[in-house]
Amino acid sequence: MNIKIAITSLLCCLAMSVAAQLSNLPTKTMNGKEYYVYKVVQGEGFYNVSKKLNISKEDIIKYNPSAKNGLKRGQILFIQVDDSASTESTGTTAPFEHTIKRGETLYAIAKMYGVTVDEISQLNPGSIKRINAGDKLLIPQKEGSKKASSTTAQSTSKSKKTNSDNQSYIYHTITAGETLYAIARQYKSDVESIMRANPGIKPSKLARGSVIRVPSQEKASVKEEVAETTEKPVETTPSNTQESVKEAEPEKVYETYVAKKKETYYSIAQKFGVTIADLRAVNPSIRTVREGTVINLPEIEPVKEAETAKANNENSTEYLEELYNRIYTRKDADHINVAVILPFMLKEENNLKSELYTEYYQGFLLAVDSLKRQGYSIMLSAYDSEGSTEVVRNILQRPQMTTMDLIIAPDQDEAIDLIADFGEQYDINVVNTFSMKNEKINTNSRVFQTNIPGAYLYAETVARFVKLFRNRDIVFLEDKESADSNNEFIELLKGELNERHIPYSTCQYSNTLKPEDLTTIGNALSVVFVPTSNKKEVPAQILPSLNYFVENTPQCQVSLFGHPSWVPQINRNLDEFYRLDTYIYTRFYATPDDSRMYDLSLKYLYWYNKEMKNASPKYALLGFDTGMYFMSAIAENGKNFANYELKSKSNSIQTDFRFERINNWSGFINKSFYFVHLSPNMKIEKISE
Repeated sequence: MNIKIAITSLLCCLAMSVAAQLSNLPTKTMNGKEYYVYKVVQGEGFYNVSKKLNISKEDIIKYNPSAKNGLKRGQILFIQVDDSASTESTGTTAPFEHTIKRGETLYAIAKMYGVTVDEISQLNPGSIKRINAGDKLLIPQKEGSKKASSTTAQSTSKSKKTNSDNQSYIYHTITAGETLYAIARQYKSDVESIMRANPGIKPSKLARGSVIRVPSQEKASVKEEVAETTEKPVETTPSNTQESVKEAEPEKVYETYVAKKKETYYSIAQKFGVTIADLRAVNPSIRTVREGTVINLPEIEPVKEAETAKANNENSTEYLEELYNRIYTRKDADHINVAVILPFMLKEENNLKSELYTEYYQGFLLAVDSLKRQGYSIMLSAYDSEGSTEVVRNILQRPQMTTMDLIIAPDQDEAIDLIADFGEQYDINVVNTFSMKNEKINTNSRVFQTNIPGAYLYAETVARFVKLFRNRDIVFLEDKESADSNNEFIELLKGELNERHIPYSTCQYSNTLKPEDLTTIGNALSVVFVPTSNKKEVPAQILPSLNYFVENTPQCQVSLFGHPSWVPQINRNLDEFYRLDTYIYTRFYATPDDSRMYDLSLKYLYWYNKEMKNASPKYALLGFDTGMYFMSAIAENGKNFANYELKSKSNSIQTDFRFERINNWSGFINKSFYFVHLSPNMKIEKISE
């Protein structure tokens, strides 16, 4: 056999083998496009993967932007099967990366990005069972609609603003060193549009790993293109066709750039504010960039200097901060307009629910009075929603509603949705005090949820519990007859203890805890008891035997950890809770010896000739704390106060406020809650951090 033929055959076989590596990979279809799926093994870098799959580093990053800063063991890479079908505006429809925050659920994350739980779990095996704060999830990218209008266009007139739920977006995970200008160029957008779509970003210092949304841009209409080409048809002849083609397609002259060591298509694109796709289009013969490679630069000819100046300007801290301050104006409010829309049910009699909302409004009025005495100018309007969405719709149609700075929404989710959309359209802050399941908080930057949602409450409580009790013997008290043993909070707590390898034990009993049930604890020197049931009957079932245990084991330090349902029972079991060094987690609590509580109670009695209802929470205090926080914040920083400092300045009595955005474009949830500590020295401490 001719040696030359043999070598050629061997090289062909090797090339076919390398190419087969890619085609032999499993595939997954997302958004109607097929992707190869490759899992990075230990020790592999771009060089190894590129060689194994016969694909350039730039193409790997093109489909997997999160890989820009290097590959990690176990990382999943997606490579599009048909590269020619790549989206023009983005260069990729591959998944993006979401870093899980404490308290987030798979359902909430799916709603955040408009995908399904199943779609996320398919990309992240095992996530359906458990997700952990700090871990990363791959989220399938939904392609933007070609009919969506840009945010800049929407912002020209408040009355024509479009609800963000109807706007289409591309989601982008920020990598180290990226700028808004570079991201805008990558997606053919602009800095202001991205800034308006993401009020939660810090424009001059983008947070690595966070996700932003980029409004889909309107593309040229196919009908317009057809009209232009068919309006005046030109007859061509063999004699003039060649000349016409030459005039229509003049030879382009590109400015060039010599690549430096370790530079890639990606880094060069970032440097000159162009896309990788644009670079490749004008360098069709260059597959991989190496030191000394001469690169053509696209769209440079007459506008290069202007574009460079624009890039330098729009990357400057001064420009970004000025633009952000212009979009989200910060100024003192000389006058505040507030609307309270609640189901007062004035047409009905003896409605307990309406009495609670009336008490909330009465507490809110006390806040208005307190702030007016401090010199604030406030106009308060109250409306009865009557528990009807249609009534709420009619209220919002009143001309004065567009002038509001703040609207307090009722508890009905459909009504909250209406008010939230209205608030977004007219830049009005909307407070959701009564519903913890409304989903507008995920996409509407004007919504504030004052009650921490259950998932966040449990996650934050677990984190605080572990920090406080991790070095003690943890004993779960489980009633075998209780239907709600191992509730959501307990399951989360046990999962976290297992994750951190913190030991715990379980003491089972039937209906009532008996002293002999505790004999398994042994000679422990420091124990914290955690009932697995959150029923209000539990304290009566366990307190006698726990007190007996404390009296007969004085060498053991004992604490009891209780649930929010115990708060109304504190006064009834005060001595027992003191003796057992009890901690109770709760959203609301007013310390009995708080002088402010005493003064406000007297004022309430004087104004309304009645005492506050004995409820948990007390609605009058809830209304007072809410009014003090929001109205003082608006007075000091204007209606866009949430884009700047979000500190508690209301000196709250029953509810603290520590608002955080769920994401860069969402509303705010109140992350504050209490550990109420009843210590053996007969003191009640309200721990908020």
